[in-house]
Amino acid sequence: MATRKLRSEHDRILRQASTLAGLARTRMTRDVATVARAAISGLDRLLVEHLEAEDGWMYPLLISSADEGVRRIASECFADMGGILGAWVAYRDQWSIEAILVSPAVFARATDGIIGALALRVERENTELYPLVDQMVPIALDAGRAA
Repeated sequence: MATRKLRSEHDRILRQASTLAGLARTRMTRDVATVARAAISGLDRLLVEHLEAEDGWMYPLLISSADEGVRRIASECFADMGGILGAWVAYRDQWSIEAILVSPAVFARATDGIIGALALRVERENTELYPLVDQMVPIALDAGRAA
């Protein structure tokens, strides 16, 4: 399956995002804010590379498909969700330990929003796009990306 590694990354991203969401709902102390900031940094390492890979090769592959239905689905998904990398970077850059401590309720809402958007993208890619990629791409591509 060409998307095996991407699906595995989705699982790791969702686990890290769930941890971050839990921290955002916790009574905020400096220790919790420090752990939350570390969770943001950890998720960032996984997420940015993953989104750049999808946006860099998967979406262009699907959008350039000879199949009009594939092009339509991929174009709709990208239009709906393609801006998430920029939204994530803005979130990541905004929420320092001090910012979290100053506005914990705003941090919690912002965290819920970005994680909700990530979860929606993961769900749509897993159910709508990855099956299309698996039909289009030889298994060898997954082995090459895993290296």
